[in-house]
Amino acid sequence: MFGEFFYVLALCFVSGFTQCALLGCAVFIGKYHRTYQFQKLFAAALVLHSFGFFNNFVVAACWNQPFSDFLNTLLIFYDYIVVGAYMMFAISLVFPNKFRIWQLLIIEIPFVVAMLLFAVTESHLVYPVIHAFTLASSLALMICLLLSIRKYNAKLRDNVGNIECFDLHWSAYLCVLLFVVQTLWATESVSQNTWFSVPEVNSNLLFDTLYCLVIMIVVVYVTRKIVQQKVFSVSQEEKEAALMHLPANEEDVSQTQIDSTPPSYHEVLIDKNIETLIREKRYFLDKTLTLQKLAICLGTNRQYLSNYINQEKAMTFYDYINDFRLEEAKNLLDGLDEGRQYSIEEISNLSGFNSYSTFLRAFAKKYGQTPSKYLKNKR
Repeated sequence: MFGEFFYVLALCFVSGFTQCALLGCAVFIGKYHRTYQFQKLFAAALVLHSFGFFNNFVVAACWNQPFSDFLNTLLIFYDYIVVGAYMMFAISLVFPNKFRIWQLLIIEIPFVVAMLLFAVTESHLVYPVIHAFTLASSLALMICLLLSIRKYNAKLRDNVGNIECFDLHWSAYLCVLLFVVQTLWATESVSQNTWFSVPEVNSNLLFDTLYCLVIMIVVVYVTRKIVQQKVFSVSQEEKEAALMHLPANEEDVSQTQIDSTPPSYHEVLIDKNIETLIREKRYFLDKTLTLQKLAICLGTNRQYLSNYINQEKAMTFYDYINDFRLEEAKNLLDGLDEGRQYSIEEISNLSGFNSYSTFLRAFAKKYGQTPSKYLKNKR
């Protein structure tokens, strides 16, 4: 009897702790970071998910009662509604300008119907069906997102000078991790012929504890990422913003004038002015520099500029701008011998890098050694 009591107590503690973590992250996002739709959706999904952990408290409150299995299973079905909410978040993250609220209804319909069907019929045959559907739809979504993220990140490198706040690689790794956890849960449920925790199955408590631990780590990690995440798109607003950033001594030029100029003019203009403009006016130090903004400053079209960098320089816009930043960083490192007092992290920031870790990787890739090792060898 003591063993069962300890089991329920431990399960409630782990569930309650996870529930508090989810609600804490949701409150943090809701209070300080609701700039984009995906942030709002993630906060809502966290709130929904936190209520899902009530099934363990139901087990504790209705111990050995005839209806405890029914209530517990009903709350397990509720967890699938949470899966739909996370799917919605993932879609809105990768397609921020295309997601519509009516898509939420389509995503959630199968999960809501399954929950209502079980509530009415109490048939446990509903569970394996919705579980198989969830695994299949999650796999399809994961593959779609991985392909979309790859295209999205490739587009970033062609258009943005600092991709750290736009990059979505982290969400790709997360999709794979969560799918693996979901598959393990399905495997455990089938092999042990139970889909919720019971004292008779000793490994349940360990598995649920690990599950809660993974959920907490993932939620904190995603919260940290999405409060920094920005949406990349070349909208009319961005074009207008780019025009506003033209230097005061540059000729005023409209986007219509730029688009109507012959291609040959653009090629000559870019080849003649691009490095002078970037190097002398030090545009590479602008951490918000984009292909669109630089194209406007050159008096050309972003497509012509993109083609020029890709074909003539054989690199992406991101790598091209970072070359100037790395050159600046190397000059600053060389200047440390002349009495300048900068840390390597400060040099990273002064060179235009938005992330210290990105600077270290880029420096090592170009010069074959870390900045600290470069300094050591130089001295």
